[in-house]
Amino acid sequence: MHFIEQPTIRQNSNPAAPLPALLYFEADEKVRTRVTLADPDREWVIEFGEDDNPADGLVILGMRPDRLHRIKVTISNAEGSELTAAGELTYRTPALPDHPYRKPHFTILRNEKDRREPGMLLLSVHRAARGRYGDWTPAQSDFIFSWGMIVALDADGEIVWYYESDKFVEGISRLDNGNLLFNHWDMCTAEIDMLGNVVNRWSPADNPFGAPEGTIEVAAVGLHHQPEVMPNGNFLIMTVSAREIDDYYTDQYNLDGPREKRLVVGDGVAEMDPENGELLWTWSAFDHLDPMRVGYGVTDLFWTLRGFTGACDWTHGNGASYDADDDSVVISLRYQDALFKVDRKSGEIKWILGEDSDWGDLSGKVLKPLNLARWPYHGHNPRVTPEGTVVFFDNGAWGARPPEPPVDPGANYSRGVEYRIDEADMTVEEVWASDTEQTETSRHAPDMSDCHRLPVTGNMLVIWAQGVARRPGQVYSEKDYSGSFFNDFFMRSTAREYTRGEKSEIVFELELSDSDNILNWGMYGGLVIPGLYPGN
Repeated sequence: MHFIEQPTIRQNSNPAAPLPALLYFEADEKVRTRVTLADPDREWVIEFGEDDNPADGLVILGMRPDRLHRIKVTISNAEGSELTAAGELTYRTPALPDHPYRKPHFTILRNEKDRREPGMLLLSVHRAARGRYGDWTPAQSDFIFSWGMIVALDADGEIVWYYESDKFVEGISRLDNGNLLFNHWDMCTAEIDMLGNVVNRWSPADNPFGAPEGTIEVAAVGLHHQPEVMPNGNFLIMTVSAREIDDYYTDQYNLDGPREKRLVVGDGVAEMDPENGELLWTWSAFDHLDPMRVGYGVTDLFWTLRGFTGACDWTHGNGASYDADDDSVVISLRYQDALFKVDRKSGEIKWILGEDSDWGDLSGKVLKPLNLARWPYHGHNPRVTPEGTVVFFDNGAWGARPPEPPVDPGANYSRGVEYRIDEADMTVEEVWASDTEQTETSRHAPDMSDCHRLPVTGNMLVIWAQGVARRPGQVYSEKDYSGSFFNDFFMRSTAREYTRGEKSEIVFELELSDSDNILNWGMYGGLVIPGLYPGN
């Protein structure tokens, strides 16, 4: 066994993911490879199997930016013989982007590494101009929606991988092959590998932004928020449709006010075959809910910003999770201020987790609260856990349904929460919550955000996409000029990891902010992965 060509290392050629490198060499037989890396702060080892061909390049992940690395390469064969390459390689990783609006500034406030979930923290990062959305200039809108980043942080809170996108990135998940799956603002779903290469892309057939070349077409008007991988490998996706409705609301604060014919957007859920984009099962809120039951936000600008000019946002679906125990789906419809469990075979709603108001014939489906600190309002992205509980980010935004007056954003709070539902008794109880009232440590994120129950430790990861300033007189709607819009103020994002014991404790806390107090950075969501390589 010997080297035909000695090892060399090169930076990844894709500028979207500049931290990975590729190690090349040739041996005279199939070999396993052990790569020992050291930077000024640490030393670690990466192992590659016989099927990983070094002539094609071995992908080196996990290096911190702007560090000189010493690299030793050792190969072994099936008989157990080992050979170490002559000398050491040296390689300096590139620095992070030097532009302040392309480089997120993370501050680690707490880090008890021995009590945390092992692995890497992946975060979906975005940036936003301050002020009312409708007042943004075209340049500001382009600045916001034509950029996004996914960042991986190691146990020390150091960036060890990032992907810079030319579009706003929504929720992210990881496939079994190690690739990342996420939605872009332009209504497309993308799969990328850890070199930042687009492996697959799916676009709705009627995409208002247009379908990029080479995408798999999906028979839907739009794909949005975060897809989930089902046990059978198919994707559970959020879809959208629009209908014109006569005599619809024009004023969310006064539902008895003038009405007119409006384009109304409602959400749905579908099972998609990723191989060809075929929809194997679909469910639409229009078929099961009353479009005249509305929540705050119905007349705001969300769908106008996404290509449906002047449309009302009736349901604002923002996440769905599959429950394999009974072949059902738990769906979040933000502007209905409720979670719904839907039976896939019949399409019927099994239960509703939300305040009992204006449900009509569905009122018998509303769960009875046992020990809730409050009903959820305008929440985000439910997840069914292996234990059968539902983890959810309760944004708490508005804190009421019309015609009840909304809560002042500066006096409100958001939280990660875990619910246990007894379907026989039709009850719901909180088994964990990051907050049950507003305190000095509370944060309020009116939209986006995330919550996970972590598989190894059982800890809870909670991500507040932004933190509303605690100033009185704020409003949630950018069309409401009775007070200051919450995005007028400087906000910072927060991620925390909590233990679950009798006394829940914060073992990790991170903030993302602009040190110049000009830009509002945000974290759409995130997750913890065991490592950067598949099979970790």
